[in-house]
Amino acid sequence: MNRREAKRHQTALRLQECAVRLTIDRGFDGWTIDDLAAAADVSRRTVFNYFDGKAEVILGPEPDVDEEAMAAFVSGGPTGRLFDDLLVLAHEATREKADSERHIAAVRDAIMNDPHLLRLVHERFEMAAALLGDCIRRREGDDFPDEKVRLLLRLLMTCFDHALARLGEDASTTFTDHFDATVVDIRACLA
Repeated sequence: MNRREAKRHQTALRLQECAVRLTIDRGFDGWTIDDLAAAADVSRRTVFNYFDGKAEVILGPEPDVDEEAMAAFVSGGPTGRLFDDLLVLAHEATREKADSERHIAAVRDAIMNDPHLLRLVHERFEMAAALLGDCIRRREGDDFPDEKVRLLLRLLMTCFDHALARLGEDASTTFTDHFDATVVDIRACLA
């Protein structure tokens, strides 16, 4: 990363940290982009050069899964086991999304304590669930029961939520490691 990229990265991180702090202190609806710009010591225009709006500053851009990874999933890979392959997609979607485990934990706290932000997260999850559900049906066939699709997606969401809760208790371990440990615990419980 060159110096310009590093500065841009640091500015984006500062904006995200200030937005989370403002949300925890005032609630999501209790601050404006102008408040964020002042807290981060940048112009309003700078905020919009980095993010499309308040939700994106806090939550980051919507998860993006590589087309090749999605195509591999739909064609039955990469492991050939449906839930394991969903986990691979989950890792792809969350890879390199935050710079600090403490930041992820702070975002979770902000989400859990603000009903408006929680609704926004729920809307994002619904869109992602619809996309994943379509991919599961393309992979497994149209006759794959909707109940099983919903069960798989809820199980995946439980993995995310539990990993975030663990992260809140232990920010010295990465989110990915907490996620993987959660999956190991689920497998042990179901064995």
